[in-house]
Amino acid sequence: MAELDRVRDFWEDHLNNEIYTDFERGSPEYFEDIERQRYRHHYHLVELFASLEGEAPDQKRLLEIGCGIGIDTLFLARLGFGEVVGVDLTEAAIAVASERARAEGGNALRFEVANSESLPFPDARFDLVYSFGVIHHTPSIENAIAEIHRVLAPGGRALVMIYHRHSLVDWIHRAFRLPYESPRDLEDHCPVVNRYSKAEARQLFSAFSGVEIHSDYPFTHGMRAVGLRIPVPLQRSLGRAIGWHLMIDARK
Repeated sequence: MAELDRVRDFWEDHLNNEIYTDFERGSPEYFEDIERQRYRHHYHLVELFASLEGEAPDQKRLLEIGCGIGIDTLFLARLGFGEVVGVDLTEAAIAVASERARAEGGNALRFEVANSESLPFPDARFDLVYSFGVIHHTPSIENAIAEIHRVLAPGGRALVMIYHRHSLVDWIHRAFRLPYESPRDLEDHCPVVNRYSKAEARQLFSAFSGVEIHSDYPFTHGMRAVGLRIPVPLQRSLGRAIGWHLMIDARK
């Protein structure tokens, strides 16, 4: 089986963000629980999304690559972007996301199945491409980044998160065989999980201009008992030094 097929099969069976809830898939409680838990842990996402409100989003077209069940996509759509498209490799995730989008209404939002390494969009189609914790799971991250660059309009912005090799989470995972997110990760994990240094990330995005990279998010959902006891300002400071997420902000 091709590597991409194995990645697809894994995520078809492990819908992203379902680690946050035990409610029935697709129910209102399911989405409410996931949103509450996700943004409680990922404080840096709330800050990132808030920063976009001042960029006249109603005049911009946004693409999310690896949208999963559409949690972040819906959040971003509520900011008022002129058009929002979420793509994911898995049919199961897109089915869940599309059903919720229909329930919430709004013609500016749609979801479709697509491969990050071969996006079904013309050149310069979007003003903003967002991808959080996704392209480090694809067989060729270089192809995925080239596609991000291709579909961005001149002056467009890419906001991407990939895993950081030099992080507290990765050190603990390697030293003590502790899971990244949940106990099953040690035996049942995505076939492709890559991590990068800041220098490697900068090289990957060398076709872009004005690339800014910093680390954030020192803990994971698997370490939530620790993370929830530490104030966000301290987590932010720790994240800048040993964070698991490399946050990349790049312009075309």
